[in-house]
Parts: sequence; C-alpha cells; structure tokens
Amino acid sequence: MSEVNKKSILVWRGIKIMIHYKSNYFDSTNGFSIAHFDITTENRVPLPFTESGYRSHFLDASELEEYGTPNDYVKAWLEETAKSEKWKKQERKRNQLSLF
Repeated sequence: MSEVNKKSILVWRGIKIMIHYKSNYFDSTNGFSIAHFDITTENRVPLPFTESGYRSHFLDASELEEYGTPNDYVKAWLEETAKSEKWKKQERKRNQLSLF
C-alpha cells in the first residue's frame, strides 16, 4: 500500500474546511494502516462533529475505500452528523440575521 499524504480544501454549506489526510500515520509496514485526518475550519467555525472548528480523527485506512477520497469521507461524515437536532439549531442560529 502506498502512502497518501494529501492536503485539500472542502467548502461545505459555506464553511471553508482545510483537510490534511495521511494514510499511514504510524508508518506501519505490516499491511495494517492507521490513517489520520486533521480537520480545521477557517476562523474556527464549528462543524457538526466539532464545536471548536478543529478535529483530529484516526481510522483504519481501509475505511476510506468505501468513500473514495478524503474529501468524500469528510463530506459524508458532515452530512450524517448534521442530522442532529443540536446542529440544526446551531446552524439556524448562525444563519439568522441580527439587527444588533
């Protein structure tokens, strides 16, 4: 398995997200690979899976195969976690215009 070390940008619902993905984070040579996502939003805007705008996430690299690309994985994760009532409420509040 060749190592992938990729930086990319995803814009999701108007939020700019910087994604750094490394497919073999611990330099394993035995065929098993732990991958790592480093996810940060511009201006640390919250996301459904992080209130701070930053998330470090480890996974088995083979899990990414179902999604294709690191961006596709993160987008699917965002869409799934955005179904929560907590996120819907926060998103409505963020999109609400204020006169003061």
